[in-house]
Amino acid sequence: MALDERDEALMLALEKNARASVVEIARAIGLSRSATQARMARLERIGAIGGYTVRRGEVARGARVRAFLTVRHADRGNCARLLPLLRGRPQVVAIHQLSGKIDLLIEAEAGDVAGIDALAEEVRAITGVARVTIYVVLGADRRVW
Repeated sequence: MALDERDEALMLALEKNARASVVEIARAIGLSRSATQARMARLERIGAIGGYTVRRGEVARGARVRAFLTVRHADRGNCARLLPLLRGRPQVVAIHQLSGKIDLLIEAEAGDVAGIDALAEEVRAITGVARVTIYVVLGADRRVW
């Protein structure tokens, strides 16, 4: 379940002061007390809030493994040929074309590391791919500074 801007504001308010009253939080995020209370109940039901703490990421993704795969083309490899072969794969979240020593950066997500490794093996098997390196995400701060 995706969280909207109001959910994010509510969770930020709770991160600042998890013991604030519903009325205080409602004022801080610009919602009525009843709307805030309903959102809090929903966030508690889905496990985003619990035990006076906020649990980001795992709820929306079902505690999935995230990784980045870097791809280097072989001499005759190119992005135009590779991109259509990667689109639509269930593990692929985003594909970024880069300049420099790395040609593609694939953002991937799977239920476990084996799913990420399977994607890497599929990419390695594509003609025109010289090298694939996996970087498993150990933690992330998704706030924009």
